[in-house]
Amino acid sequence: MDIDIIIPARRGSKGIPEKNQLLLDHTLSKIPLEYHEKTIITTDDEFLINKIGHTYSECRIHHRSEKSAQDTASVKECIAEVINDFSLNRDIIMLYLTYPNRDWQTIVDAYKWYTGNKSESLLCREPIQDHPYLCMYEIDKNKGRQIIEHDLYRRQDYPTCFRLSHMISIFNAAALKKLNKNLYNENTNFYRVPQSIDVDTYEDLRKFRDLYDS
Repeated sequence: MDIDIIIPARRGSKGIPEKNQLLLDHTLSKIPLEYHEKTIITTDDEFLINKIGHTYSECRIHHRSEKSAQDTASVKECIAEVINDFSLNRDIIMLYLTYPNRDWQTIVDAYKWYTGNKSESLLCREPIQDHPYLCMYEIDKNKGRQIIEHDLYRRQDYPTCFRLSHMISIFNAAALKKLNKNLYNENTNFYRVPQSIDVDTYEDLRKFRDLYDS
């Protein structure tokens, strides 16, 4: 694959402190050695910088700026910084560390699907459990308002929906400017993946460790 792999790994995390330090190995250890030199970890975390230098020395390190490491900065801002600093001009696969049970074959299959469909960009789609037509805004004590206004009562009349997933994000470096802050637009193709753990809370981390240890 003629690609660059970018892994955002910011130091700060409100949900789980040092979350990326806990999850780094689960992603980098699954990337074949021949792709380590194509892998860029963008971080402001000295712990990760030292660990990558000792354990994954073939990977490249991008020293994330203070601006793009802020909690309010979008991932698009961070990726744009990497593209500019490394003068990247080919397809990019972005991998969040928060999907530790993602495997390499899934990444390869997603890239084949991306190229086979001549996609401009790719994100993943997961099945949903609760349809958005059943969801309500809480507007007052014991009251609510529909998130999506409708008057359909038969489930079979509901439109097909899916959950957006950032398990794998693929786009050409030159196409980043066309994407929104969540790395998609109206031309993005969504690749089907099973429902997966996205580690954002201690409960997510516990579920992953239970699965991994078993």
